[in-house]
Amino acid sequence: MTLKHISQVTAERLTARKAAIMGFMAMASRICAQLAQVVVFVLAARMLSAAEFGIYTLILAIAILLTRIAEAGSREFIMSCREDVSLFNQIATMALASGAAAMSIGLLVSGTMDHYFQMRLAAEILAIFSVWVVFATFSAVYAGLLVRQSRAEMHSIFIVTGEGVGLVVTLAGLLAGWGIFALAVGKLVMQITYLCCAMIFTRWLPRPHLQWSIAKELAAFSRYILATRMVAYFHTYAVTFVIGIFFGTASVGYYRVAERLGSSFADMMDEPSRLIAWVSLRRAVRDNQTPLEVKRSVGKEATVLLPFLLALSAPIFIGLALISEKLVVLLLGEQWYPAAPLTALLALMYMLYSPTVLTEPILSLTGQVQRLPLISLFNVVVAVVFLLGAVPFGIMGVAIGQVVASMITICVTVWLQSHYGGVSWKRVGANSIIIVPSLIVMIAGIIWVSRFSLSPELDLGLQILTGALIYTCVLAALYISFFKVTDAFAWKKVKVPSETNL
Repeated sequence: MTLKHISQVTAERLTARKAAIMGFMAMASRICAQLAQVVVFVLAARMLSAAEFGIYTLILAIAILLTRIAEAGSREFIMSCREDVSLFNQIATMALASGAAAMSIGLLVSGTMDHYFQMRLAAEILAIFSVWVVFATFSAVYAGLLVRQSRAEMHSIFIVTGEGVGLVVTLAGLLAGWGIFALAVGKLVMQITYLCCAMIFTRWLPRPHLQWSIAKELAAFSRYILATRMVAYFHTYAVTFVIGIFFGTASVGYYRVAERLGSSFADMMDEPSRLIAWVSLRRAVRDNQTPLEVKRSVGKEATVLLPFLLALSAPIFIGLALISEKLVVLLLGEQWYPAAPLTALLALMYMLYSPTVLTEPILSLTGQVQRLPLISLFNVVVAVVFLLGAVPFGIMGVAIGQVVASMITICVTVWLQSHYGGVSWKRVGANSIIIVPSLIVMIAGIIWVSRFSLSPELDLGLQILTGALIYTCVLAALYISFFKVTDAFAWKKVKVPSETNL
């Protein structure tokens, strides 16, 4: 083994170890964020009225809309652009300008609500969130910079720190009687904490500077990502509106609970997967590569990442589908039992959506980012068509329709990643085949445990523990066996010179 080969193997191991650390920290940050949100939600639901909680939810939705418009693609642009401090300063300047513009719009709407409609409480909450938009938009630049520097684990640590500080402030505010303001102030403090940590760690304070050519370049890049996220934003609320119109508010509640349970696990999966994808795929790209070579490099790296993503997401969502009944009743009570079958169906939908998280970094790095809005729009149209077509079959029909729509979406994703991103889905399928028997044994184990007469808490905990242990052990055994067979097969193909030729 040559010194060059040893150095290459060492570098690959270090890269794999770095990616594993980043993935673990990103997932830990998502778990902490979800736990903090659950604690706040439970306490707020006990201390606030339904009207107050509704106002907060509506105003937060408006603030998120303003933030997505203001952020556009600044984080993605700083992750994918050339190495240039001057360029970084200009991206930050654009982010501050768009954040300030979004804040001004929010404050204008807040003043209108207070002056003309006498909605003082909603106006004051919107004013707080308008300030939050600026910090959230500027934080996106630092998040992109940390990922670019392969310090995504610090991004996760700062998120955990911000969530912790925000949680303390929110709980203190609720106990002090601040009411709905405690939720808004806590979210603002969380964002300020993250931004301060990122600025101190990177030791970078952007200098205001902007060239018209860079502004046009950022606008051209961002419009595709912005359009994609806007489509996704409105897609999120389409199901809720349709269910509310045709089936009433109770059905909306059941569906939203089921959707929230599934999305909690999806959120914990998506951010770590996206961070690892950006770091790993960007490492595969070299500055002097041609577009075809970039496509091959990115596709090869994504082909390696996808089986790991599928191996992690499949047991989580299938397990959620199996334990949904006990989980819903134990967490929320018997009154939420109708949400259990919806949770099972939507868990399968989120599982099918899991590979789509790699589409954005793949197309961004291969120069095909302009295709994102059209594909996203197509997926939304498909989802809405199945949504409206399933209305006559009730709320369960709507959930089944969304699962069918996700099947079409994954087919489009496979074609898109293969055709424009160079991903070999045949190889992905071949490397993922060992997941199937692992899932079958896991499902059998969970069903077997459910036959015992135990308390609900012990039964649920035992099912989760049994499923996790069985899946991990079986997958590890098959993984080792699979690669032993593969190595042996490859060894047989090697031509060994005979003694007569020596």
